[in-house]
Amino acid sequence: MAGRNRAFAVLILVASTIATASVTGTIVGTVSDPSGAVVVGATVTALSAETGIQRAVVTDQKGFYSFLALPVGTYAIRVHKNGFKEFQQIGIAIDANSALTVDARLQVGGVHEEVIVSSTAVRVETTNTQMGEVIGSSKMESLPLNGRSYTDLLALQPGVAPETSGEYEPTSPSGNLNAGSLSVSGQRETANGFMVNGGNVNEGVNQTTSIVPNLDSIAEFRILTNNFDAEYGNYSGGQVNAITKSGTNEFHGEAFEFLRNDALDARNYFSDIRGAFKQNQFGSTFGGPVVRKKIFLFVDYQGTRQTEGQVANVPVPSSADLNGNLADSASALTGTVGGAYWANLLSSRLGYTVQSAEPYYFTGCASSNPTTGCVFPNAIIPSSSISAPAKALLKYLPPRTPSWMVNPFLRPLPITTCCATTRGESV
Repeated sequence: MAGRNRAFAVLILVASTIATASVTGTIVGTVSDPSGAVVVGATVTALSAETGIQRAVVTDQKGFYSFLALPVGTYAIRVHKNGFKEFQQIGIAIDANSALTVDARLQVGGVHEEVIVSSTAVRVETTNTQMGEVIGSSKMESLPLNGRSYTDLLALQPGVAPETSGEYEPTSPSGNLNAGSLSVSGQRETANGFMVNGGNVNEGVNQTTSIVPNLDSIAEFRILTNNFDAEYGNYSGGQVNAITKSGTNEFHGEAFEFLRNDALDARNYFSDIRGAFKQNQFGSTFGGPVVRKKIFLFVDYQGTRQTEGQVANVPVPSSADLNGNLADSASALTGTVGGAYWANLLSSRLGYTVQSAEPYYFTGCASSNPTTGCVFPNAIIPSSSISAPAKALLKYLPPRTPSWMVNPFLRPLPITTCCATTRGESV
């Protein structure tokens, strides 16, 4: 069935919106001296590499410090205490709902000296038991995803069934993208929770996602498969939280175009022709500061234009059929004339008398006698009764393929979708 699907989604995500799941991370640690004794009153600063925003705390009586709600990004931890060299650890990556421990051991020295540690090793979360994975934007954008939907990557996580059971028929979000109807940890496909920036975006029928942000607008997404925190108590399957990008202290933007066509496609085995296919996915992103270190803005747009020719084998009339000779399909001329009105109309068009309840055709019928014959003797429709408009249209029918008695039929199916996302953030 030819048709056009249109979908338009506008998503406005504001950092101050109340979230149902954590969209920040935590850094905690203990500050000690070379002997291992805790350092009380040391100033610890967390500095965002993207926005330049910094937060400062002071270690307590146990030398302990904590940053409990850091936005997703890369941070540097600095520790300052008179009589010690300044300690700095850089490259600390904070993901959604992550909890990292960064301990600092200060060395005796002047305040003008500092010790810098680069955080390049894989860090292990020791403060929670959640099982899952974080997929960053660089990984998503480098993979050749058909449709560019982050939900296509969910099945990469252990414990996620790679195919849907087909029991449920979810509504495809953002045009025809993957709705994420997968079984996680053996649970039903309707048991998953989907969030964007911590806000619930499950559609209410099959509990799949109703929003799939543009791939270039996603900073990361986290999928949890087991041992969730209490905040995820509403769902027994997987918990998927997509975090969109935010503006930074520098202006950044990009434009993209992804093209697919039928240049290298193979034809259908039963068809002599190759179905047309053209898909263009294009868009751009832009982000930067409105007020440096205070207010940031990130916007993006993606449009999809797709035209797909569907090839199918369909019955078409033979040249004899087009001239009114239906002998090759006479068995289909069953039934009788229903009612006097229809009989009178046939009589006026055919030029001979047709009666109600007269058979259209029966085997061996060669007469139009209304009593002993049939409506179409010899299974032939008189050419004089075929209207001029019908004759003009018949010439556009494709010829019959002798081997299959059917002809491949090419039908274009255009699909147009677009999606825009805007995120503003202030501190």
